[in-house]
Amino acid sequence: LSIDYKLSGPSFAAAPTVEQTYEDIFLPSLRPDTTQGKGDIVISKTACSVFNSTNLDYVLRNLFVEQLVVCGQLTDQCVESAVRDAADLGYLVTVVEDACAAHSKDRHEKGLLGMQGFCRKLTTKEMVREFQKVADVADDDGHHGKKRKRLASTDQE
Repeated sequence: LSIDYKLSGPSFAAAPTVEQTYEDIFLPSLRPDTTQGKGDIVISKTACSVFNSTNLDYVLRNLFVEQLVVCGQLTDQCVESAVRDAADLGYLVTVVEDACAAHSKDRHEKGLLGMQGFCRKLTTKEMVREFQKVADVADDDGHHGKKRKRLASTDQE
């Protein structure tokens, strides 16, 4: 664990270790799949900002990624650091504010305020609608029909 995690105290006492498997760490529906097709890309992070301790920027640029959708925990620590670094690196960043968490509502709000000017903020419902619009445009162009149907089934209105 990095020094920022160690200094965070008992909140991270149950943080995953390198000895644990994906089955130990992830819920089945969120578990990375590294066996089918080309597999998910798994990048282990060792510092507060994912950009400072990994080759994520290199990977994203080689995949021609320009926009990022960010969610996670802790809003006022790792999420805020990643958003600021991503914006500084030139990415267009969207934070899904109700898909982030902190140790308290006040700290969550502080983290969101600290991201002001570095990203746009949407709710999960707004983000799903935006994905749906993109999928509909792609479908109109004759592309990604299967992805559109799968995405549409996730909208919980």
